[in-house]
Amino acid sequence: MAKLFNRAKMTTSTTGTGTITLGSASTGFQSFADAGVSNGDVVQYVIEETTNFEIGTGTYTASGTTLTRTVQESSNSDNAISLAGNAVVFISAVASDLNILQNAGSTKVAATSSGATVTGNLAVTGTVDGRDIATDGTKLDTVETNADVTDSSNVGSSLTGFATGTDAGSSDLIPVYDVSASAWEKQTISNAALQGPTGPTGPTGPTGPTGPNGPTGPNGPQGQKGQKGEVGSTGPTGPTGGTGPTGPTGQKGQKGEVGNTGGTGPTGPTGPTGQKGQKGEVGNTGGTGPTGPTGPTGNTGGTGPTGPTGQKGQKGQKGQTGSTGPTGSTGPTGPTGSQGPTGSTGPTGGTGPQGQKGQKGQTGSTGSTGGTGPTGPTGGTGPTGPTGSSFSNSLGAVGSMAWLKSSATSGSYYQFYQGSTYPGSYLRYAGHFNSSGGTCYSVVSLQGGAPGGTWRAMGQNVQTSRHNHTSFIRIS
Repeated sequence: MAKLFNRAKMTTSTTGTGTITLGSASTGFQSFADAGVSNGDVVQYVIEETTNFEIGTGTYTASGTTLTRTVQESSNSDNAISLAGNAVVFISAVASDLNILQNAGSTKVAATSSGATVTGNLAVTGTVDGRDIATDGTKLDTVETNADVTDSSNVGSSLTGFATGTDAGSSDLIPVYDVSASAWEKQTISNAALQGPTGPTGPTGPTGPTGPNGPTGPNGPQGQKGQKGEVGSTGPTGPTGGTGPTGPTGQKGQKGEVGNTGGTGPTGPTGPTGQKGQKGEVGNTGGTGPTGPTGPTGNTGGTGPTGPTGQKGQKGQKGQTGSTGPTGSTGPTGPTGSQGPTGSTGPTGGTGPQGQKGQKGQTGSTGSTGGTGPTGPTGGTGPTGPTGSSFSNSLGAVGSMAWLKSSATSGSYYQFYQGSTYPGSYLRYAGHFNSSGGTCYSVVSLQGGAPGGTWRAMGQNVQTSRHNHTSFIRIS
């Protein structure tokens, strides 16, 4: 029976229908070897490639990591599918595996429509259909020892219940108790008859005493080792792993197109009341105050001695006014004035800056190329063109050729490109040529007059610092 292993899935680049060579483990799975497959193991496999599939059994070879193919079912009418080199192969149970229990590839229980087949021994720790097999099995082990063959009601009725026959022969067997050997044995009827004629039936003897119980039989052999226990149930899911590192910052998006100018914003709210004005500066010193009052009269000096009485003097003159006293000190600063009224609302703020340009939209995918239109009908033959002018050897005539130069005398220089046309007013008949550093140019002082008509350059001269010249032909 094929073995099963967990999460074994690998790629293969094998082509065709033969033995496959295994590649690497598919993402999220493990190789056959990592899953525990050993060399020579037969496994149940599934091969998938696009819409093709194959189910079967195969023998794994560790050297070269190959797998043979015995097909059970496939998308190719149950034959091997032909691989193209891009298949995956994995170990998987199939529907029939759900009807069996196996151990290491060996089937132990197989379910069928009529029941189940068990291979090997059963070890039961509980009951079966309500019976304790371990206990009841011990009873079965002592049936022979504890059997009562003297039970006339059961044993006798069982014997007399046999059908009566009339075809007894000399070779038929009957039980005989050999007295000399003290043992029961079987004898043929013919042997039993050799013992002489049957005597008269003697009287029924008394029932003998019940014999003693036989000795306890030896212990039975040790039972076989019990089967390997079932695989335990899958443990609970482990905790979620930590959050992975933040991915790198994406590239900066393209610069958006210029957005439309936004409408004028609404009038901004009234600004907050201005801060309290600074304390006013100290006022200038006031003007000189009025003259203070005259100081008090000094004390009267002591009375001098009385002089002799003089003559009556003349009336004295009036004394001069005393000088102004010093200016008094500045009075204390007056109290701070009350807060001024709130200022009027400021003017409306200017229009906000223009919004940034929006991001450029993604380029739409290119539409598929339309089919080639049908070939249009062949157009009618066009009218015959005018007869071309023939070559002329007359100077300046249509069809004549000349060696011409730029009409510029300084500063700007005309450049001549082969096949381009130029008006005669731009040209002059070329005169003497000079050569400087490998560049050939014409001498202005020796140039001729301007030709008429329109001329086509037959050569090319595109110097930017010389008087260019080349061959021309007049076309009109």
